[in-house]
Amino acid sequence: MIKLSKYIKIHIFTVIMFVICAFFHTINGFIIPYCVMLLHELCHTAAALCIGLKISDITLYPFGVNLKLGNKMVYSLADEIILYASGPLFNVLAALMAAIFYRLYPVETVRYFYICNIMLFIMNMLPAVPLDGGIILKKILAHKFGSGTAIKIMTAISVVIAAIETSLGIYVVYKTKMNFSVLLFSALMIGNIFTQKEKYDADFLKELMFYEKKSKKRVKHIVAENGESYEQIAKKFKIGDYGIVYITNSDGKILKTLTETEIIKKLVDTNITV
Repeated sequence: MIKLSKYIKIHIFTVIMFVICAFFHTINGFIIPYCVMLLHELCHTAAALCIGLKISDITLYPFGVNLKLGNKMVYSLADEIILYASGPLFNVLAALMAAIFYRLYPVETVRYFYICNIMLFIMNMLPAVPLDGGIILKKILAHKFGSGTAIKIMTAISVVIAAIETSLGIYVVYKTKMNFSVLLFSALMIGNIFTQKEKYDADFLKELMFYEKKSKKRVKHIVAENGESYEQIAKKFKIGDYGIVYITNSDGKILKTLTETEIIKKLVDTNITV
């Protein structure tokens, strides 16, 4: 990984891709869609800064640009929709501007820029995680029905869409004689569904942090060091409060989170350490 600035990094294979495309004189076919993806992520970045989030870094991978946030806790559903809809909204506006410009100056590069924006918008607005459309739908479902139900619904929807994408990808490979682009996209979706696991779920933590608004109970945030027993942690609970426990290492980094209910269930079974 090559660090270009405090917030921007580029993968070594991305540099290799640029060199290969330049060598075979196909740089325009690579640089235009890559610029579209970069501008898409920069719009997400601008939206994140506007709603008070911090940027960890932006990484330029060979087949995409990834924005990593330093914090993901946003209470307002409207702010969350703004955050994840900002990128696709840019693609719509960019495609509209390219279409107007192409009518005046019919340049092939402008037409290609238009196509790239339309395709990125369509793909990103599919209601499947980790795409923007899927995340927006998940946030809405979590707001209405809770994070647990939202995860189950989105996993089911994502599996169905990934299966459709896979079938379409196989058809495209057959009809175009080995064009694997759609099949690769479906493989990435499937991989995310079954392998992505965050140390904590922001929607779940948000429910706990604002639990008082729904039940009139106070939420007590408890910090426990990795290695403490469930009995030691349970002694920190108070009657009338609802506890959420953050398990940290010696450096204070959160390793995982546990609810009061999970602690009590574990305590009933055995007194092992966390």
